[in-house]
Amino acid sequence: MLDVKKSIKGLISNIYECQKHIIINHRFIQELLLNGNGNNTSGLQNEIQCLQVEIIECRRELRERFKYSY
Repeated sequence: MLDVKKSIKGLISNIYECQKHIIINHRFIQELLLNGNGNNTSGLQNEIQCLQVEIIECRRELRERFKYSY
């Protein structure tokens, strides 16, 4: 049971970290657009998409593990 709770906490932490990186990347994109370097944002946008996919996968796994922990 402790392993399940530990893995659930790890998944939640991973989601929060991904969300934090998405926010930071959005801020970088805004700064680049304000400075006139809007063509340099594709790498950051791709990273945001990858992070969003990772969040979806973590949420899916979290639902599955949480469903069996009770």
